[in-house]
Amino acid sequence: MKIAIDISQAIYGTGVSVYTKEIAKNLIKLFPDDDYVLFGGSLRRRNELVALARKLKGTPKIYPFPPTLMDFIWNSLHLIPIERFTGHVDLIHTSDWTEPPSKYPKITTVHDLVPFLYPQTTTDSIRNAHKKKLAWVMRESDKIIAVSEATKKDLITILRIPEEKIVVIPEGVEERNEPQPLDIQEMAQKHYKTGDEYIFSLSTLEPRKNQETLIKAFKIVKKTFPNLKLLISGKTGWGDKIAPVEDVIMPGYIPYADLPALYSGCLAFVHPALYEGFGLSPLQAMACGAAVAVSNASSLPEVVGEAGVLFDPTDVEDMAAGIIEAINNRSKLRRLGLEQASKFTWKKAAERTHKVYEDVLASQ
Repeated sequence: MKIAIDISQAIYGTGVSVYTKEIAKNLIKLFPDDDYVLFGGSLRRRNELVALARKLKGTPKIYPFPPTLMDFIWNSLHLIPIERFTGHVDLIHTSDWTEPPSKYPKITTVHDLVPFLYPQTTTDSIRNAHKKKLAWVMRESDKIIAVSEATKKDLITILRIPEEKIVVIPEGVEERNEPQPLDIQEMAQKHYKTGDEYIFSLSTLEPRKNQETLIKAFKIVKKTFPNLKLLISGKTGWGDKIAPVEDVIMPGYIPYADLPALYSGCLAFVHPALYEGFGLSPLQAMACGAAVAVSNASSLPEVVGEAGVLFDPTDVEDMAAGIIEAINNRSKLRRLGLEQASKFTWKKAAERTHKVYEDVLASQ
């Protein structure tokens, strides 16, 4: 089988980036008899994509075009079949941003339907790109992979996609996410100036991720834990910049290498998002032994199961109570979280994705 996979999203340091890299890496590792064409486009960061494709041991087909141009060509005009870039393949697996035309069977992964459910939390360009892309997905994709039951439900209720066309394949947790030794935790705490009493939150800084409400809840939690600090990490997305707040540390993007130590050392990991297609960071946190408190919205209850505390992301008092509960029960939640995280692996995700490939080709 010769498979073309879009890796354009792999270089942006997001949850979709992790998904893109891990699915490609594990497919190539588990099914080495197949040929993999890893395609994508970027103008300024083309060399990064080429290097990644080679590191993953796929055949790089990286074109020097910016995402905005490919959005216009593929999502708006829907011209130039992808095989002009990939050459002959048996199957195309498209990603999160563009939907190129092709004469070959197509699989598409859909992570979330934020532009439809929470349009006010996205920009005009993001909304337009995703709506145009999904219009082509509905018409042309042979199968759609949803990363959660919540996303599957949204695809059915909002876009009216037939249930039989959707396959739910949860994301996994990278092997490097595991409880870290105390000395490694202390090094990270010293570097990020958290001390040993902090709660941690990781997500892109944008309205949907709900950091402003988290900061309000943190101020309430500090009445119970006066030495507590809040570490909020993530790349700047869009929206108003969050004003500095005492004991709230916002270092911006934190390298992946530092995350396991910060997960391991926090009193609780908090994910206050209004909506998530999957919610990878709480899963990573549980794998590192963190007690987690998350929104009771969309896919997050699926991810944490009985191993985390749920709260209403729109209710500051409820969020604060959830954080306090997680801190007070962290020993129990640590045990439950490690067990829950072990259910999600990229190996399973890749195996199930490959089965979708096989089924689609068998049906042609």
